[in-house]
Amino acid sequence: MLAAPINPSDINRIEGVYPVRRPVPAVAGHEGVGEVHSVGSAVKGLSPGDLVMTYPPSPGTWQTHVVKDKSLWHKLDRGTPVEYAATVTINPLTALRMMEDYMDLRSGDVIVQNGATSMVGQCVIQLAKLRGIHTINIIRDRSGSDEAKEKLKKLGADQVYTESQMDVKNVKSLLVCS
Repeated sequence: MLAAPINPSDINRIEGVYPVRRPVPAVAGHEGVGEVHSVGSAVKGLSPGDLVMTYPPSPGTWQTHVVKDKSLWHKLDRGTPVEYAATVTINPLTALRMMEDYMDLRSGDVIVQNGATSMVGQCVIQLAKLRGIHTINIIRDRSGSDEAKEKLKKLGADQVYTESQMDVKNVKSLLVCS
């Protein structure tokens, strides 16, 4: 395994509060990206050096080596950035479900979200931009906030504010998308 994210659901599983519990002992992690080290003689379509992700997401990605049936690996283009490949199965789909399952969003609508620097938040921004939906994004006050704002705007964010900027009397004047 080259990279595997720490998702809130992973922490919930470790804490024992996630609704689905695996028998212990168990290795945490539910998505990630790896590089094929070796394959059996009957395996076709994968070779040592191939970049792969678990698909569908499956448990046990927080370890250095994973052995799974070929049907649980999806080969990726070698040029795919590892940090994106490691997180492509859970966060983008979460963003998509949030945008499609709760309201009928149309071009010209506006989404206001906090946690915009998270992977889900970044995916919401990109999906919204593709659909002509405006985004107003709220991020934490911290060093590097200006850089984070610029990064989100490059992804397609319409407006980005820190939490302290939202702590004003006339918030409505800030929340205008053209």
